Amino acid sequence: MRPLNILAVQLGFNDSFPDVSTLATTYNDGIYYVASFVKKELANASVDMCQMFWGENPLDLPLERYDYILISALATHFWSNLAALEALQRRRKKGSVVIMGGPHAAFAPYEALKYADFAVIAEGEIPTLELIHALEAGEDPYRINNIAYIDDQGLLRINECQRFSGISNTIDPALLAKAPKLHWATVSMSRGCPFNCSFCYAIRLLGRQFRPKSVEDIVGELDGIYRQTGCSRFYVTDLNFTTRTDFCEAVADAVQDRKYKFIAMSRVEHADNLDLVLRLRRAGFEEYCLGVESESQKVLTAFNKKVDAGGQTGQLRRFAENDINIHSAIIFGLDIQDREAILATARWCADARIVHPTFVCLAEYPFQNLLFGSRQDVEDHRIIMEVPTYQHYSFVGIFPRNMRPSELQRGIIDSYDVFFARAMEVETRPQRRTRVKSYARSVAMGRPGMERHIAFLEQIEKPYYTPSGSLRENLLKSDFDARHGRLRSWLASSARGAEPKFARAYAR
Repeated sequence: MRPLNILAVQLGFNDSFPDVSTLATTYNDGIYYVASFVKKELANASVDMCQMFWGENPLDLPLERYDYILISALATHFWSNLAALEALQRRRKKGSVVIMGGPHAAFAPYEALKYADFAVIAEGEIPTLELIHALEAGEDPYRINNIAYIDDQGLLRINECQRFSGISNTIDPALLAKAPKLHWATVSMSRGCPFNCSFCYAIRLLGRQFRPKSVEDIVGELDGIYRQTGCSRFYVTDLNFTTRTDFCEAVADAVQDRKYKFIAMSRVEHADNLDLVLRLRRAGFEEYCLGVESESQKVLTAFNKKVDAGGQTGQLRRFAENDINIHSAIIFGLDIQDREAILATARWCADARIVHPTFVCLAEYPFQNLLFGSRQDVEDHRIIMEVPTYQHYSFVGIFPRNMRPSELQRGIIDSYDVFFARAMEVETRPQRRTRVKSYARSVAMGRPGMERHIAFLEQIEKPYYTPSGSLRENLLKSDFDARHGRLRSWLASSARGAEPKFARAYAR
């Protein structure tokens, strides 16, 4: 194969809508795994990384020299960087190929393909490599699984979804050579989650089968990133790190002498295995992002969460009593959640001793049932699309039925005020009070963007609500059909939802 020049680009957040989670101080790891895999497998390839999270701009690079450009994006990254994507299209070398992956390409391939030749709809390492091999050999690239493309008739085509068992791929630390001082370095130790929460798009990207890396590869990856960046704190992006006790114990034993610190994603039931919690804490696992979402059983049931709401408070307090800090996304936007319920949930978060709740709006990609046969919690016509906050979660992206969007966004802002006030009453340990204060400062950074978003919502919501605040749903549906009916008909021509084999693979 000829020598190749490859550029990997992580699109960044909009300045007006900064991220206030852990992502604000690290990087999305997906593009690094794809770039590392391609670099390892293609001996003649030179791979450059452009990380917009750190202020790098792909337009400052010689785009005309790259044979392949790999782009990763969440929806908010995509809609915040259309000018850069358009410029990239104009300047790229004739005959070059753009491949876009990440959640936005997976769940809105029809949007990604306006700027890319191929969209990756699931795990990307092997499909990306296979695409490059096929294109370089003059073979058919359209036969490869896990991709979407526009065919010769101008129709969207989505290939079959495939899961890969051998995923012990590690980040090449050389790709982090330009990193600033990192508060957290992001890694993946496993893929898949056995649960099927309706709002979780990551399940459709990575499947429900739990597939851990080898412990040897995990330790080597951690050590390599530490040597390259000096960062000894790691955000573990596994969907449910604690799925298997034996795996957790092996990881804990392997890293317990290294003085690393970890945030890992888990479920609240992890508190019921206190021996494992403490064993992991001794190895540096002192924080978890838990899928709590709500204290209401009705809300949890609506999201297909297999959790007993009645036991959550005690489980969360057990973590606090054992010096474990808990992060969690708390979801608002269901019809049963009025303002009173929202603020009560915020107060409960403090009483349950969560130190880092992120209050978010129920968000959804449109056309998921049509394209993939997947469940949607929000109907297409109630989704606010094609704006920089699309799928950003902390910014309201739906038309609620009994609450104006601006009112829901104000409720999210007010939830933080309620939480911080109550948390400072409940938390007595100096270290935990310091964490709450630090988080309050972080949230304050995003507040001006939320206030601007409220002004935006107040304008677009005006025609669609009665004076009492009820949604004029027929009018909204009519306007949605007028704007997006042709797009919906075009997407229906792909008929993916009619194929049970594909839907089963995509959901699991």
